[in-house]
Amino acid sequence: MEALTRHLETMLADLETLIRLTEEDIAAVKAGKHAQADRNNRQKTVLIRRFEASKAQLNTILSERTAASEKEALHDVLSEEEKVLLDRFKQALERLHEANRTYARFVSAMNDFFSGLVSAILPMHEEGYMRTRPKPAAFLQVSA
Repeated sequence: MEALTRHLETMLADLETLIRLTEEDIAAVKAGKHAQADRNNRQKTVLIRRFEASKAQLNTILSERTAASEKEALHDVLSEEEKVLLDRFKQALERLHEANRTYARFVSAMNDFFSGLVSAILPMHEEGYMRTRPKPAAFLQVSA
């Protein structure tokens, strides 16, 4: 098996794991299980770093391929298996993008909800661009 094929298969496996973890995060946020999303974020951070390094290697491999055959386009240099893997790679990236968009919508909604809840419990005073909480004695008064 050629280096490009192995590399693409490894990257595809990482992308599929990222997609699965993001889908788990969406389900966890819907169920209110935020600790699970936090654990998945640590895993995703490792996978993203590895993906970034792999992407740089992929760019190098593809650049070497096109430089070796100056007159041919990249599409003509790749084998059929490599073309299929690149197509699957593109589709996986699109699925990850859509999963991340969905997750971001949920996280944004949860952030708005909790920010509103906190500001209802602990009112904030705006002074220009600064938001400050009043001193505890100012909003916790007891009438006897």
